[in-house]
Amino acid sequence: MSLHTVNRQHLKLISLYSGRYAMRGGTGIIFAILVLVCGLLIAHLFVSPVEMQKENVRSNMGLEVEDQKILEDLVDFARPGVMWALGGSGGDEERTEKWTSYLLDKKPAMLSAIFLVMIFILPFLVALGAFNQFSGDIGSRGLRYHLLRTERPNIFFGRFLGTALFNILVMVFLLVVIILYIGFKLQVYAWPDLFTWGLRGLIAFTLICLPYVALCSWMSASMDSPFLSLVICNLVVGIVPLFAKIGSLTWEPASYVIYVLPWGIHNYLLHHNLLVVLGAAAACLGYTALFLFLGHRHFQKRDL
Repeated sequence: MSLHTVNRQHLKLISLYSGRYAMRGGTGIIFAILVLVCGLLIAHLFVSPVEMQKENVRSNMGLEVEDQKILEDLVDFARPGVMWALGGSGGDEERTEKWTSYLLDKKPAMLSAIFLVMIFILPFLVALGAFNQFSGDIGSRGLRYHLLRTERPNIFFGRFLGTALFNILVMVFLLVVIILYIGFKLQVYAWPDLFTWGLRGLIAFTLICLPYVALCSWMSASMDSPFLSLVICNLVVGIVPLFAKIGSLTWEPASYVIYVLPWGIHNYLLHHNLLVVLGAAAACLGYTALFLFLGHRHFQKRDL
């Protein structure tokens, strides 16, 4: 069978069913809870220092202090750390400083910091939510009943779309909660700025999610055990940056291993240069297409 057998109506039905099943199933619920807990915990870790510093000033000096002033002091304190995180993505010090200034001074700094942390842990969270697209049904031979009514490409791409849609909906809900939390808790950013930058973060999260969901589609289609799929997906996601970091300590070109997955381009989705952002977005879509091609090719040949 080839891609010519893809049926739009079948894709829609399978993707919607896959998304609803993820919401009802334990894996989808656990994924949603983990994403929300991690996101809100990260937001709280950044917001709480502002509240703590405000209480310290009030108790020690008996003065009222504005959240804006405290936030500016904390941003200045965190600036070297942000520069270090962005410097790890490449570029000279001057460009990194300009990029840091864009994130912390021109955009809501609190959201930018949360985005940078979330971008780092997002691949692992996606792997937890997308590892069982096919492996469970392959192991139980459940997909044979689907093949009586539709073709393999519809099943493969339909489940990918359903899983990706579910991931994106969870991200939308998380970002709305974080924006409302920061907006009402600090009251130092204008609501249009928060929602505009939040939309940019959502686009970045979506583009990062897609290649890892596609990678999990490939891994899941290759295995009969959901547990094995979970382990392999997380190992693949985690071992690439670890190997690149350790290998670069003894042999500098080993750092390029990080580009086996989109790890090396994540942060560029928040870059100040539109051309860089578009290039990073195109790369994420390219990774997605490659992983889907490899996964679909394997899914077509394997015994179901």
